[in-house]
Amino acid sequence: MALSRSFTPDLVIKNLDSDPIAVIEVEGGTYMSSDFATEIRRNMLRSGLPTHIPYFLVLSQDLGYLWKDSEQNGPGTPPTCEFPMDGIIRRYSNREPNQRLFETELEYVMLKWLTSLSIKPQVTEEPEKTLATSGFIDAIKEAMVLIEEKL
Repeated sequence: MALSRSFTPDLVIKNLDSDPIAVIEVEGGTYMSSDFATEIRRNMLRSGLPTHIPYFLVLSQDLGYLWKDSEQNGPGTPPTCEFPMDGIIRRYSNREPNQRLFETELEYVMLKWLTSLSIKPQVTEEPEKTLATSGFIDAIKEAMVLIEEKL
């Protein structure tokens, strides 16, 4: 009998059929490099993150990283794209510019932003422009953004 492993990321985006479209891990703290984000993804894959989910994101207050078509990429594959997050923090947080958010605050900001993107995307600034080129914004249209949803 095979054991099934479950995994609970910070945020999950599911389509109307409840199929996962994206997994999002939110990281507090200071500057996060591409290598560190790749290590987070590698560890999550080892911990049971399903590889069939089309998009995987690691988001911090400063930078975001996206992997597209995760199933076709090995655990050590660098992100498909990197993008600044300062515009999101400015638009969705009540904190003063350059003030660090607690990780739970950051998760809430990302929840608000991703929910807004799924309902009525505005592709006029970064990081939305970068995410649009990857197909991410079209993929999450009318999707559900869920906190700590078990996969």
